Amino acid sequence: MKQIFPFFFFVLVTANLGALDLEVQIENRQSKQSTIHCGIFVQADGFPTENKKQYQNTKANVEADGRTICRFSGLNGNTYAVSVLEDLNANGKMDSTLVGYPKEPWGVSNNAPMHTFGPPTFQEASFTLKANQKLTIKLNP
Repeated sequence: MKQIFPFFFFVLVTANLGALDLEVQIENRQSKQSTIHCGIFVQADGFPTENKKQYQNTKANVEADGRTICRFSGLNGNTYAVSVLEDLNANGKMDSTLVGYPKEPWGVSNNAPMHTFGPPTFQEASFTLKANQKLTIKLNP
């Protein structure tokens, strides 16, 4: 019994190392009927639009107080960037114009702005997660 306790104690302690949470509050939502998709990236490749390259993804919840929140859990202390899409037509993707400009509300961490010829970069949107954190992303119309 004395040998089993240290093993289980070690497992419990190490299981929680690096288990950080990130809460993202979404502002400027256009429709209460839309779906808010949130993705978190650990590298520039695919940021901000390639769903298959997201480290984690989730859909937002509307809290009792009316706030729109995306939650990511089990994260390690690392550099991340978050992208958010308000999917107004429920097709699961960002709709864009013929020249590639977004037709649906979107946003990224640090509220990094759109460039004339493309989306914000991973570097502009990235942040280092060192502890449980809350951040706010304002959707662009």
